[in-house]
Amino acid sequence: MCFRIYLRIMIIGIDFGAKTAGTTVIARLYDYNKVDFHSSAKGEDADQFLFNFIDANPDVWLAYIDAPLSLPKIYRNGLGEGDYFYRQADRSTGAMSPMFLGGLTARAMKLKPAFRQRGIKLVETYPSKLADVIGLKDKGYKKSSGDISEFCDEIKERSLFQFDNKEVRNWHYFDALLCLYSAKRYEIQAAMVFGDEEEGTITV
Repeated sequence: MCFRIYLRIMIIGIDFGAKTAGTTVIARLYDYNKVDFHSSAKGEDADQFLFNFIDANPDVWLAYIDAPLSLPKIYRNGLGEGDYFYRQADRSTGAMSPMFLGGLTARAMKLKPAFRQRGIKLVETYPSKLADVIGLKDKGYKKSSGDISEFCDEIKERSLFQFDNKEVRNWHYFDALLCLYSAKRYEIQAAMVFGDEEEGTITV
C-alpha cells in the first residue's frame, strides 16, 4: 500500500488595498525560493480575488497581510480609560489607526476566520516597519518609483528570493514582497513581534 504525505509548503504576502481599486497584490513563494506576483484588477472585488487565489492554491499555509486584524482592546473591555484609536502594536511600529482605516480593517478582520477555515494562518504585518528595520527607509523607500529595482536586489540578497525585478511594477507589488519577506522571516524564526498578544500584534 502506498501512502502520500501531503505537505503545505507555500507562503504568501498580501498588500491589501481598497475593495475595487485594483491595488491588492499577492507575492507568492513557491518551489523553495521562486516568487511570482498576482494582482486584482480595477473594478474586481479584491476579497473575492483573494479567496479565488487561495482556493486555487491549496498548498498555502501561511499568509502575511498589510492590514489590521484587530481593534484597540478597549472595544472588547467596554467603556472606560484607554486608547480608542491605536493599539500598542500601532504605537510601536508607527502604523495607522485601525479606526482610521475603517472599512479596510473590517474587511481584513473578516478574512481571518475565513482563512482559518481553509487551514491558513493569517498574520498582520507592516511593510513600512520592515523597510525601517532593514534600512530601506534611509535609502529612499517609496520616494521614487525608479528605486524599486534597487530595493528588489537588496531583498533578493537578504532572502535568496528569485524573481524578475520587472514584475514588481509599483510600490503595491514591492509592499507585497515585503509582506512575503516578513512571512519568510517568521518561517526561519527571525521575525520581530510588536504589541500585546491579547490585543493584537504586528510581525515583521
